[in-house]
Amino acid sequence: MREEIIKKLSVLTAEEMESTPDVQKGRYSKSGRFIIERRTVSDISTGDQTAPICLRAHPRFYPFPEHTHDYIEIMYVCTGSIVHEIDKKSVNVCAGELLLLGANAKHSIRPPSASDIGINIIISTELFEIMLGSLRQDASVNTKYFETLLDKNVTRHRLFRCSQSLQIQNLMESLIFSHLFRESTDEYLLEQSIKMLLYYLSSTNDTPHTSEEIPYSEQMKRKISKYIRTSYSTATLTECAKMLGLSPTYLSRWVCSYFEASFKELLMQERFSVACDLLRNTDTPIGDIITHIGYENSSYFHREFKKRFNTTPNAYRKRTKQ
Repeated sequence: MREEIIKKLSVLTAEEMESTPDVQKGRYSKSGRFIIERRTVSDISTGDQTAPICLRAHPRFYPFPEHTHDYIEIMYVCTGSIVHEIDKKSVNVCAGELLLLGANAKHSIRPPSASDIGINIIISTELFEIMLGSLRQDASVNTKYFETLLDKNVTRHRLFRCSQSLQIQNLMESLIFSHLFRESTDEYLLEQSIKMLLYYLSSTNDTPHTSEEIPYSEQMKRKISKYIRTSYSTATLTECAKMLGLSPTYLSRWVCSYFEASFKELLMQERFSVACDLLRNTDTPIGDIITHIGYENSSYFHREFKKRFNTTPNAYRKRTKQ
């Protein structure tokens, strides 16, 4: 690591001068549970709550209390070492190594000394998923492990002992130098650099590929399918997005990418599947079936049914009951 980078990072920050955990807890979280929000960190680091990605020096001299966060975090240690406590185990991250923390990773951090210098890279879960999708398409990278970091129901972390990887060390030095010595950060270049970092990490022997882990994308598909299957009469894109902790716009794009159909089309498929089942196996009036599956416009239902099955609901019922 360049001497000028270490010199710059060694200077005391305002956060480090307020060297009490309680002060820091109040700075990062207003709730009873210590959950750090990306927008709070982004605001402190860049002055912009909406920034989807940012770099910041990890504060030294005091312990960081146990916490979780709603983003993906990468900690890179420049000099010395920084110890995390995760799942009642000590994880010692030494100079040149990377610790990747998932969206639900619960951990605390022991107090670093003056020479224990680390950089945190904060990435929104939405941007991280987009990066993984791009990596799968552009480089055919196996992203299954990285996808598990997005699962908010489990704690995921991984230590990469990559101090001997020249590509990763050069990339991190370039990232940190740009962060420290350029007046503004090009978000596009920053995003591309992180994608390249993930590519290098996926190529190391440290990346696990276990068959027991269900990829995040598959978990998402199952949750969306279950939601539509069980809530077809009232389901909406907005409600589904809220359930998954995503924005409707992002979820809409994600569904189109992974299902090769829009959310509206998936919902219609389920509704008409239920309608056909009721037409075949019950004597429920067609008007009641239309209401049951969530449609108020009878003309729209008949038009869409004819388009899909090339017949009317009544004719379909008669034919399938013969």
